[in-house]
Amino acid sequence: MPEDPTLSPELRRQIARFVARAWSDESLRREFERDPRAALAEAGVDWPRELAPPDLPDHPGQAIDLESLESSAGGALGTIGTVSCPTGCFSGGQNA
Repeated sequence: MPEDPTLSPELRRQIARFVARAWSDESLRREFERDPRAALAEAGVDWPRELAPPDLPDHPGQAIDLESLESSAGGALGTIGTVSCPTGCFSGGQNA
């Protein structure tokens, strides 16, 4: 597995949107916990098969705009082979 895969801007947007949905949809979050690849695929996220599915980060506890989430997702997921994205991944977000 690559240690530092480069994720496309579109994949970063897809993951950011998925994370935002999972934060507000308990059934989606449970589905992701059961079968991450299936949940991502069903949501239209084309996650590379050669990469382990990303961890679902905890909600940061504050409002965060989609642009900040996309940017954070790209940074956190850029080293998906070794990162378990703690809430600190989103510390650069601004209150919406």
